[in-house]
Amino acid sequence: MDKLSHYIEIALAIHAAASIICALTPTRKDDDFLGKAYKVLEFLALNIGRAKDR
Repeated sequence: MDKLSHYIEIALAIHAAASIICALTPTRKDDDFLGKAYKVLEFLALNIGRAKDR
């Protein structure tokens, strides 16, 4: 059970970091690498549907 809580903490930390990066990045075209990684970051941040930046 202790391992499960540790994995949940890691998943929440990854989610929080991805959410911050997605919120601070104005567009996908700013940086070529970030543009390629943005879809992964949106997925990790759970930015789906109407939560996506258009």
